[in-house]
Amino acid sequence: MDWFHSVSLWIFILSLDFAEASASTPVIKVMSNVSSRVVLQCESAGWYPEPELLWLDGEGNLLSAGPTETLRGPDDLYTVSSRVTVEKRHSNNITCRVQQRNTNQSRETHVHGVILDSFIPLLHIVIIVGIYCFLALSIVCFQSVETKTACRDYCYQLRQKGKHIQEQRNNQVIIRSA
Repeated sequence: MDWFHSVSLWIFILSLDFAEASASTPVIKVMSNVSSRVVLQCESAGWYPEPELLWLDGEGNLLSAGPTETLRGPDDLYTVSSRVTVEKRHSNNITCRVQQRNTNQSRETHVHGVILDSFIPLLHIVIIVGIYCFLALSIVCFQSVETKTACRDYCYQLRQKGKHIQEQRNNQVIIRSA
């Protein structure tokens, strides 16, 4: 092997290492959550050469997804993203895989069905928490009113007993002095 080929081979190996070090792990975001379906978006950046993005089900089968959007940055590295719509099911396991077939490099991120089931709109959470707070406050206030009424009745009874005892003492004083 002559000097030129060994230098170009060294540069090729260096560029592979650079691509592997800079490619990001795919990030999956929930873009929409309507009734029984969720729209997920996967994005990964820092790839060279241009990679492909695949959505897979729990058995590794390809899912039908929207087109992959590819952006090439000023540093000549690629960012890819794609969206897929899936059913919300406990057993749904979804994988976003970004792979580079030329270099055998791939990165992937998984979303499990339990997570898909737990995407409840924020408004529902706020309403549920509000109802619980209202109920708790109502119970405390009711108990407070009930306690105040019981205390008032008890104090009234004590005053009445005190008056009765005072009257008896006054009657005893009058009887003794007579």
